[in-house]
Order: sequence, then C-alpha cells, then structure tokens
Amino acid sequence: MDIPRNVKIVIVVLLCAILGLACSADGTSTGPKESTENYSVSPTPTPTPIPTPTSTPVDSKQVAPQFVAGPSGLGDSYFPNLGNGGYDVERYIIEVQWDPEEKWLSGSTVIEAKSTENLSSFNVDFAPMQISEVTVNGVRADFTAEENEVVVIPSEGILSGTDFNARFVYEGSPSLFCWDTNCSLLGGWYNLEEGAFVAGEPSSSLAWHPVNDHPRDRAQFRIEMTLPSNLDFVTNGVFLSKTQNGEVSTWVYETVHPRAPYLTTLAIGEFEEVIAPSVDDLPIRHWIEEGIVRENLAYLDYDKMVSVLTDLFGPYPFDTYGVLVLNHQLGFALETQTLSLFGRDTFEIESIHIHELAHQWFGNHLTVESWSEIWLNEGFATYSEALYYQAIYPEFDIYQYLIAGFGGRESQLLGGIPPGDPGPESLFSASVYYRGALTLHALRLTIGDEAFFTSLREYADQFGGTNVSTDDFIQLVEKISGEALGDFFDRWLLGPVLPEMPS
Repeated sequence: MDIPRNVKIVIVVLLCAILGLACSADGTSTGPKESTENYSVSPTPTPTPIPTPTSTPVDSKQVAPQFVAGPSGLGDSYFPNLGNGGYDVERYIIEVQWDPEEKWLSGSTVIEAKSTENLSSFNVDFAPMQISEVTVNGVRADFTAEENEVVVIPSEGILSGTDFNARFVYEGSPSLFCWDTNCSLLGGWYNLEEGAFVAGEPSSSLAWHPVNDHPRDRAQFRIEMTLPSNLDFVTNGVFLSKTQNGEVSTWVYETVHPRAPYLTTLAIGEFEEVIAPSVDDLPIRHWIEEGIVRENLAYLDYDKMVSVLTDLFGPYPFDTYGVLVLNHQLGFALETQTLSLFGRDTFEIESIHIHELAHQWFGNHLTVESWSEIWLNEGFATYSEALYYQAIYPEFDIYQYLIAGFGGRESQLLGGIPPGDPGPESLFSASVYYRGALTLHALRLTIGDEAFFTSLREYADQFGGTNVSTDDFIQLVEKISGEALGDFFDRWLLGPVLPEMPS
C-alpha cells in the first residue's frame, strides 16, 4: 500500500515526539543534543526498531517448584506411623550425655539426609523428650512435637535430590514404649539401678534420638556418649576412642556398614571386653557385664558356627562380630547388628547364639521391606539352627526339632496365625519362627537340596544390603528350581492350618 508523503511526515514527527527524539522539518530524526566540548562528535546512530510484542510460550522449567509436607509414615501395614517419607537418611551423628543419678539424657542428633521430594516440611520419629532447638542446614527451623512425631518446618523448602542436615538439641528421661495392646512388643530405653540399655523390635531408637525409624531407611551411625568415668559405654559399631576429662569420659563408636535403626543397641554399666580368637580373619569381640562369668562363654564354638553358616549362606556380611551380655534376666536375645544382645538367662544357650548369628545374614544384611514379612527374619534364623545341627550331626532330625519347638503337632501349633501375615499382635509368635522354618524345610524337600541351597546362597548374594520381600524370595527360588511355587507358599505361609510335610 502506498502512503502520501505529507502523511508520512506527520507520522514520523509523531513518532519522534513519542520517542523523545529531535526531528527536522521533514520528519527526519536529528538525535539527542550533545555537548561537543572536549568530545568528538560521532555520527548519530540509526534507532533500533522496536519489536512488536508477541506472546512467549511458558517454559515449564521456570515455573516455581511446588513443595509438599513429607509423609508422617512409610506406609507399613502393621506400623503405619513408624518411619517417615520424603527423604533418606545417610548418617546419624549423635552426641549425648547421660546422668545415671537423674536418669537424664541430653545432647544433640544431626540427621544427614537426601530429600526425595520437594519438602515444605518433614517428620522424624522421636519420643516426647524436650526439644529446645532444631536447625536445618544451620538455620533455625520451626517445629511441632506430638506423641512420637516431630514435624520440622525449615525456613525455606528443600528441593528433591538435595543433601541437607537437620540438628536437634534435646533433653529428658528416655523410656520404654509398647507397640501392641498387650505390651508384648516392648522396646526403647531400659533404666537399670546403675546403668541402662537400649533394645526393641520393631522400634527402640526413637526412645533416645530423632530417627527415621523403619528398616527401609538404613543409615550409618556415629555415637558419642559422655558419662561418669566409673561407667563403661558399649554400642555396636567400631570402637574409636575413649577420652577422659575429669570425672567424665566420652566414648566414640562409628559404623562401617549401614543398619536399620532397630538394630542399634547400647549399654551403660561396668563391662569387660573379651577378645576371642578370630575366625577366618573375622574379629570376635564380646562385652561382658560384671557378675557374668566370662569363662561360661568359652564352650561356645564360634569358629564352628561361623564356618558352618558361611558354607551355607556365603561370606559373613560384616567386618566384626560379638555378643553383649547383660547381668539381667531379659527374657529375650536380639540380633543387634554385629553385636547381639543377651541376658544372663539366654547367653549359655547354644541354639540362641546360632540363631542370632544367622540373623546377621537374614534380618541385618537382608532387611525386611515391611514388618509383615517378619518370617524372612525369624523363620530363616530358626531353620539355620536346624541346619547347623544337621551339619554337625548328620543324623539330626530337623522335622522333629522344629515340631518340638512348636510344642508338638497336636497342640494347636498355629493358633490361627499364618507366618506370612501374622499381624502386629503376633509378630513374634511361635508360628512365625517354627512354621516359618518348617516352610523352608518343606521347600527343601520339594525342590531338592541342590536347588534349595543354591537359592539360599543366591538370595544372600543378590539381595544383601537391601530390603527384601517374600515375593523376592519366591521369584528367585522359582527361577533356580524351574518350578511354579506360588500355591506352595500360599499354603505354607498363609493357610489356616499347617500342611503335611512333603515325603
């Protein structure tokens, strides 16, 4: 389209006025006036055309991230409030002091973690002790505490995939907790007249330090305990140092391998370290409380135990082993990682030592994905007792051994409890231990020794250092044996009655 010259001039003049330019009579821009004093005059540049505004597509990467509150549990069907979502813990740094007279614990715990979601807040499991301060990456954070949960609200959101640390300063009197209605699942901090100890399954750690308290979140630990110098401090991990400062001493231990929080134990009292002969370069160290006759451990042949179990399952998965023996009637033993816990009522029973040693593979190295899978711990450890005795005594009758543990076939062995899903109230029922072990014996008779023992070794090798489920084990055994075993495991683990043993 052609435009008359006089109209062009008017348009140009108007544009010059709008743009703040000086124009000649014919509408030509002369540019802004400049002083020429002490300056050379440069040619007036041609104005850059103003681009026409256009709509630009929104770049999704530039949208502000959305932050969410981390889940207050990990979705465990038995204990939904244990553990927390939105992050994985890499290490706990625990620095605490213990006053045995006041039964008072004080200090701090640093949780080093990596976020798995964009977090506006996150939870930790912790008993109702008094928290005085929480910081996230060194900056004070808001928090709320109710029952066994602490909600931390950092000053700014934490992007997914970010390493961060949270430090908790706290004090109080740690205690015990019940995890079922009849209090058969008791765990936490046990106060003794002159000492203390920690033990419990499915949980004990939240009684004395902030934690992501579920087996799915295994982590490294560094524990520093300060207490009166007349007392000793023992925990699992590698002993690094003891430093005395006046009337108190600080003990430092650190892990080499990650562990589930419930597999941490500690004890305060008067102990003697007993270094036993190493087994194939595996250091064996025991801690024996005063009043226990150390020679009573001498008859325990750990050389033979370790040799038999490594032949069955493959290399021992950690770098040390030993037992912690308390001079108290505990009514249980516990497979706390690399340092199994015994009381004076259990430490002389050989089968329990075999059981807790076997747990270092099944329970500690291979850790359950969910507490409903507990037979993978207890059934395997119980069957390990029988396998050990069969290796030592070739005519040993495994079936009779396991049935006797059940109390006899005619004695309502199950009580209606299926070992593959016993429910939280029956987590440690006889069915979980002995019908779980009988399941493995029936599997052995079904697929034959070669496929069975190959499956055990492959199971430990392939899944070691991870969380496992019953389905993981079934799929592995089916692959090795070439048999479909879904119906077999349904009958033995989930059926209402104990099946007949295969001939």
